[in-house]
Amino acid sequence: MPQSPAALRVGVVLPGRESVVERGDYPRHLGQLAQRIEELGYDSIWAGESPLARSRMNPLLALTAAATTTERVELGTAVLLPLRPPVHLAHELACLDRICGGRLITGIGSGFNSPAAEAEFQAYGIPFTERVGRMRETLEICQALWHAQGEPVSYEGRYHSLQDVALLPVTEQPSGPPVWIAHGGEKMLERTGRQYDGWMPTSTTSGAYAKGWLRVQEAREAAGRPEDDVTAAVYLSVAVDDSLEKAEDTLQAYFRAYYRLDLPTMRTTQGIFGGTAEQVAEWLGGYIDAGARHLVLRLPTADLHEPRYRAALERTAEELLPLLRGLA
Repeated sequence: MPQSPAALRVGVVLPGRESVVERGDYPRHLGQLAQRIEELGYDSIWAGESPLARSRMNPLLALTAAATTTERVELGTAVLLPLRPPVHLAHELACLDRICGGRLITGIGSGFNSPAAEAEFQAYGIPFTERVGRMRETLEICQALWHAQGEPVSYEGRYHSLQDVALLPVTEQPSGPPVWIAHGGEKMLERTGRQYDGWMPTSTTSGAYAKGWLRVQEAREAAGRPEDDVTAAVYLSVAVDDSLEKAEDTLQAYFRAYYRLDLPTMRTTQGIFGGTAEQVAEWLGGYIDAGARHLVLRLPTADLHEPRYRAALERTAEELLPLLRGLA
């Protein structure tokens, strides 16, 4: 059974590539921008990672800036890639969890299968074919260190090994920040339901999301875990505009600038929609009906510059958020 619709939460993704495409003050505005997001009534703030393939601001640094100017919103990575050594990652996330007072969510994925992503992993000295296994071991090590609360941890895996490693500072959250998986493979769906804290895919349709979430729930139930142990989240791109046609123009311009790919191609890998606030709410309602209780929204704009993002942020809060709250 899904959680009650009353638990619906809505977050937004911080723009990251603005720090690359313009040499202005945008990075210095991250804290103030996060504060505005909180004031507008959003429930969470997210930052993604791609240092080389689609270069952007480091998500952990961006969220640290956000942590210092906000008090209520959750802060999450959407998503981290398995590029860092596990102990290094566990330490960074533990520090950020302390800085934000326990509001951190660790979203992690293995990256899209593309030549650019493969080159990105190669630059970090990580074979692309090993990324899923390394992600799994990295999470096992992070969670073991967080659960140990400063006591020594040993670990022996295929890619990593530890001998009596004690991590400080301890996390603000007793078991560490919850781990949400952005992966739709059958084995990872089963593992998510069995041992992780949330599922956050980029499902192209609400029907596909419903099938994946059902598999996660089945695995959770088989493991004997309570219903609220796993959060149903989804990462989607939405553009609120005066009409479907205007929103489609915005989406085409955005994904051409961001990925250098056409919109039909992007829609084969990600859930993307634009239209009036009512049309967007109806589309998102399909995911809510399928079980989603935390919407992570990327807000595409006609160009990759900060003023456009701020306008989209304000309009989405004014027109779309009340409709989504009404669904609860």
